[in-house]
Amino acid sequence: MYESKMSFFNSDVPEIVLKSLFSKYDKDGSGSLNSEELKTMAQNDLGMNKNQAEAFIMLGDKDGNQRISFQEFYEWIKSGERFSMIDDSSRFFLVRKAIELFKKFDKDGSGVLEKAEMDEVLMSFGAKREHLDAHLKAIDKGGDGTVSFSEFLDYLNWLPRQ
Repeated sequence: MYESKMSFFNSDVPEIVLKSLFSKYDKDGSGSLNSEELKTMAQNDLGMNKNQAEAFIMLGDKDGNQRISFQEFYEWIKSGERFSMIDDSSRFFLVRKAIELFKKFDKDGSGVLEKAEMDEVLMSFGAKREHLDAHLKAIDKGGDGTVSFSEFLDYLNWLPRQ
């Protein structure tokens, strides 16, 4: 797999090393990486395949804006979660299934589920129409009226907490 490259990224890696890696791919100097920049980094420097890179992007983008700020990247690398969702084959299988489900309902490809899209998810899971707003409020931890992949994954509750 890509174990040798991944072992470099542990919770003790200095921030300056992560900043240097991040800056290498921040071609436009925006302070965040778009999905193409992230995919290139994941595949070239982290040794991930296409599916692993997609999961890396979806898991790292906590606010669903299809970009990862250095802070999001730094916090994810430093967290206990790091690469376990990608490196553990059973967890990765569930993450891939969650990504497929998320993309199925993200009709406009915005990277977040808007209210109508999330209502469709909830109704497909058997929620009653009169409870949709309450469900969305509980799922939408950011309170912005949309559901990011991170919030969606938490809602599915398919993966045990580490």
